[in-house]
Amino acid sequence: MPGALLRQRFSATTVEEAVAAVRAVFGDGAVAVQPGRFGFDAVSAVDDGVTVTRIVSSGTDVRLETGPSPELVVFAVREGALILRRGGEEARLEAGGLGLVPIGTVAELRWDRVAVDAVSIEVSSLNRLLGAVGRPLRLNEARIQPLSESLRELWDRLARVLAGTVLEAPDLYQRDLVRGQMIDVLAATTIEAFGLVDPAEAAADRDDEALQAAEAHMQSHLGDPMTVGEIAVAAGVSLRGLQLLYQRRRASTPLLQLRRMRLEAARQVLESSRAEPIGSIARRLGYTNVGRFSAHYREAFGEAPSETRSSRVVPVRRG
Repeated sequence: MPGALLRQRFSATTVEEAVAAVRAVFGDGAVAVQPGRFGFDAVSAVDDGVTVTRIVSSGTDVRLETGPSPELVVFAVREGALILRRGGEEARLEAGGLGLVPIGTVAELRWDRVAVDAVSIEVSSLNRLLGAVGRPLRLNEARIQPLSESLRELWDRLARVLAGTVLEAPDLYQRDLVRGQMIDVLAATTIEAFGLVDPAEAAADRDDEALQAAEAHMQSHLGDPMTVGEIAVAAGVSLRGLQLLYQRRRASTPLLQLRRMRLEAARQVLESSRAEPIGSIARRLGYTNVGRFSAHYREAFGEAPSETRSSRVVPVRRG
C-alpha cells in the first residue's frame, strides 16, 4: 500500500550470490569464505532516514569488506561474534556489542557465525544535528566502539524500538512525527555514543561571540518556552556545537544555564519585593509548575522561595 515500508530480502549460499546481496545493501563490497557450508541472509527495512538490515550468516572465516559508505553505519551484534576492522583499528564485538563505520570509510567484518543489525543513518539527519547544512559534512576520527556502557545500552534500546516497533507497525510507521523524531533521537545518540564532531564546530575561536549571543537570547526570553535548537540558532552554531561550547566554557549545558538564569532572576525579584505572588513570579519566568520551580530554587540556593522573601525583604514601617 502507499507509504508502506520498503523491504528487501537477499539469500546466498555461494560467494557470488553473497557479493550481490552485500552490494544491494551497502552499494559496494566483497565477500570471501573458506571452503565448506556457507549461508548468508539479509533482510532490509528501507526508510527515507534510516535503513536497518539484519544479516544472519555462517561459514568458516567469512569476510565481508564494505566499500566507502555514503552513510554512517553502526553494526549491532545480536548473536555470535565478529571482528570489525576499520583503518588501523580493530574491535571484537560479541552479542550486544556496537561498532561504527563512519561515512566514506572502508571496513572489514569477519565471523564464523553471526546475526548482526547494520543500521545505516542518512547524512541529512547528521547534518541537522552537527550544523553542516549546505556544506559537506566532515567528521573527526570517530571511535570504533561507544564511549561508555550507558551510551551503548541507550543506543541499543533505541535501535530495537525503532526497528522492532516503529518500522514494524504500519500505523506507527505512517506517523511522520513519531518516525522522524525516533530517527533523529537515534542519530543524536549515535553522535554522542561515538564522539562524532565536525571539526568546524569543535573550534573554540568563536566561543566568546557564540556564548554572548546564546545568553543574550536566553536573557531576553526568560519567560518564553525555549528549545536548545532555538538557542543554537541564536548563537549561530549547531545543536552539537552549542553543547560543546557549554562543555568548554560553562562545564554545563545550555538548558541548565537557562534554568540558572531564570532562578537568579526570580531571586532578584524575591529579594526586592513582597508584592508579586511567588506563583506569578514562577510563571513569568517560564515555570508552569510552581512545585517544580520551588524544587529547583531550593536546589540552587539552599532555601525555599518563601524563605528568601522573608529574610531579605525589610518590612515597611508605618507611623
